[in-house]
Amino acid sequence: MAALLARPPHAPWLVCSRLRAPIPISIATPAAAAKPSAPRWLTTGAGELDRLLDRVSQPPDEEQQTQPVVHVVHSVGRNPYANLAIEHRLFERAHPQSRLLLLYRNAPCVVIGRNQNPWAEVNLNQLSARARPTGVPQAVPQAPPLDDVHLVRRRSGGGAVYHDAGNANWSVHIPAAGFDRDQHALMVARALQTLGVTSARVNERHDIVVGSGSADDVGEYKISGSAYKLTNRRALHHGTCLLGADLAAVSGLLRAPPAAPYLKARGVASVRSPVRNVTLVGEDVEGAHDPHDHFGSTVAAEFERMYGPAASKTVINADAMAADESGGRGGFAFDPKLASGYNELMTADWLFGQTPQFTFSTQATEEDPRERPLRPLDVPPHFDLAFTARHGRLQEVTITGLPYASGSDAAVSSSLDIEKATATALEDRLLYGIRDWRAVLAEASPVPLDTARASATGRWLNELFGVQCY
Repeated sequence: MAALLARPPHAPWLVCSRLRAPIPISIATPAAAAKPSAPRWLTTGAGELDRLLDRVSQPPDEEQQTQPVVHVVHSVGRNPYANLAIEHRLFERAHPQSRLLLLYRNAPCVVIGRNQNPWAEVNLNQLSARARPTGVPQAVPQAPPLDDVHLVRRRSGGGAVYHDAGNANWSVHIPAAGFDRDQHALMVARALQTLGVTSARVNERHDIVVGSGSADDVGEYKISGSAYKLTNRRALHHGTCLLGADLAAVSGLLRAPPAAPYLKARGVASVRSPVRNVTLVGEDVEGAHDPHDHFGSTVAAEFERMYGPAASKTVINADAMAADESGGRGGFAFDPKLASGYNELMTADWLFGQTPQFTFSTQATEEDPRERPLRPLDVPPHFDLAFTARHGRLQEVTITGLPYASGSDAAVSSSLDIEKATATALEDRLLYGIRDWRAVLAEASPVPLDTARASATGRWLNELFGVQCY
């Protein structure tokens, strides 16, 4: 199996896949004292993920109580839901005093933070143009087609990022005591400096940035962002590194979400920064098949330099395990919590229903007096839709200025009652369950609407909310 990391000489990798036959491990004899001792727990040639989860949960031996147990894991699969589910399960299962590094890459996807608003962060229309819908609320979602671009909500905080095969991901799990938000960003910056990116540094936002390298451009560019998850006992710090990402996709998917000018959100807003890919140099990199090999092995070496030799190094194939539908759990049947977490990440209720409360109004309000963008000419100028969304569910709906069909005496004589009835019909609906606002407006109104203008209004709302992504 092709690995994305160069294999260090001092520790073998355990190759895990529930769909593969055992693969023998060749354990190199350590050289002189400069090399760490061989890893523990190498009892089988084909460890499985459940064995890995058990391994990382073990406490250190009595004679090693003063030394942290160190693990390095590399996922060669590209399924973003599987990689994030495995990351979270490792975070839950690892021994409180252990140190763990996980390295992986994802298929193309937009990953938003735990407390972010997808309508405010992502251009869902651009996303839907490049992908089939992913958030289908079903009991056992199927593994996603990895040639699409997917929407993913992670379990940690932070802002929205774009992942693809050109974006390396690293994840560090350590004891919560003494956790420092810069510590592991500095670790990655040192690895990059080793690989020739001499201007790499950590800024005040804990991002890794580099200089432009041009006398005409003295600015800095972000190449790595971070996110965190903290509990009483454990701290997770994960980040990215742009080695060859599709930067045009970053711009198209994360810039100018159409609904953003109409939303007032409580969630965490992303901070936009100029980004660029970095080129790695050096004897081991030039002419290499994949720079990710050298980035990963160099980061792993820095991790071991900080915490000591790895007790285990494991390669897992998340895609193969996620594709195993045995047990009716949609993959990962050997670990019900992992299976449940994996399935949850793909549901619309997680992707959209976990959105913090926000308000929406097509007209300026006292609470949100921002000037709204010009609307399409065929949308009635006095039309206004406003609501509060709690967990993606419409509340406190008001709607005015709907275009009623001409000649409707009822519409003229009792428009306030009609608008109230229409708003009531929209109450408690899931925003991410509305796949066509044209049909919804026609259904909610107790009197006929002007077909052309109501259709234009519905199309406009469809575009604002990116309904094709649900």
